[in-house]
Amino acid sequence: MLCVTLLLSGCQLTNMVQFSYANATATHSWVDDARTTTVGFELIDDHIILPVSVNGSEPLRFVLDSGAAATVILESTHSKKLPLEMAGKVEVSGVGTGPNPVAYIINDTNLALGNVRLDGLSVIYLPITSVPFFNDFDEVYFDGVIGAQFFERFVVEIDYDRQLLSFSEPESDKGSIFKRDSGWQEVPIEVHSSLPFLTTQIAIEDGQSLEIKLLIDTGYRGPISLTPDTHEGIEEPSQFYTTTSQGMSGSVQSKVGLSHSINLGSSILTAVPVSFFISGGHTDYGSNGLLGNEVLSRFNLIFDYPNERMFIKPNQSFPVPLYLDRSGMLIRPHRIGAVVKSVAKDSAAYAIGLKTNDLITSIDGTRVTHLNITELKRLLSSEREAVSVCWMLTDQQTCGELTLSSRLRQDEL
Repeated sequence: MLCVTLLLSGCQLTNMVQFSYANATATHSWVDDARTTTVGFELIDDHIILPVSVNGSEPLRFVLDSGAAATVILESTHSKKLPLEMAGKVEVSGVGTGPNPVAYIINDTNLALGNVRLDGLSVIYLPITSVPFFNDFDEVYFDGVIGAQFFERFVVEIDYDRQLLSFSEPESDKGSIFKRDSGWQEVPIEVHSSLPFLTTQIAIEDGQSLEIKLLIDTGYRGPISLTPDTHEGIEEPSQFYTTTSQGMSGSVQSKVGLSHSINLGSSILTAVPVSFFISGGHTDYGSNGLLGNEVLSRFNLIFDYPNERMFIKPNQSFPVPLYLDRSGMLIRPHRIGAVVKSVAKDSAAYAIGLKTNDLITSIDGTRVTHLNITELKRLLSSEREAVSVCWMLTDQQTCGELTLSSRLRQDEL
């Protein structure tokens, strides 16, 4: 989860004033008079990955993150080759309970995506040592993040069915939302400091509906997270399992359970997994949590920030159920497969000897790659009784049968 937020403090204030001014005065231009561009994207571990050129470079891999208040270049094997000049330090923050990472400002940056180019941007450069969820460059599968500076300028359309993304000038023919077919539904949003928030209804366990406010966060891989301390009606689930994950500002502890239902416009999703943040949850601008890409990808989306609205249309993934993890391990992309980030001690993964930092090379006989890791992770939450897993143990490969079962436990308090 990225959710990059900039912090103002002390000696950084001058840097941040300059940063904000540069982005307010940055310009954009189009290759032709159509004033629109459409590019294909890859969906890697529920992240939307786009080809973005930096200062005329070959295309790099950037995550489209509606929860990012700034554009970020992440230190990677590819971005290290860019001639970048650091202009000052700044802290960034996200979910998590640890210290806020130190990053650097890079001024006068040009980004190109398809037929549109942004000139004169100030961006954030994050060294890998400031990113708690990557151990080394073999785990870094993207080179940066684009967020607010694109969403606030353009009508942004995400077509998950065809894996296409469009940026359009709001007044262009392509950008005209009124030309869409009748299957689209308008949903009001609030935009605070270039971040989008949705007020909607969720029923947790007892079916009683609550009104909640969520950050719409395409950079958050999961379905939904809630921060109970922000709303007296949000009660932690009676049946759950616990997880520890990494946010931008350190570790995040959660209880994971099933919701009864959640509304997005007139559409209702049932039995959606929800993470209840025990610590380090999202609370900015009165938010009660995050609405992530596992739910958002069930819809095709159009964001219209200037008019504080989005349009949604259920897509071909809408009927596909969302399941809770049944393996007991959390995996993330790695250069040679998937790296195990955590293993629950009461799980089947722990029982067959899987440990943190092991490298999984295949699941059910299929070699794990960046492009299929999302699909293979779904197997670990499926109703299958077992899957076969092969992983690297030091320099030797080990294989075993991983039994899948419900991890939900009754709260004994």
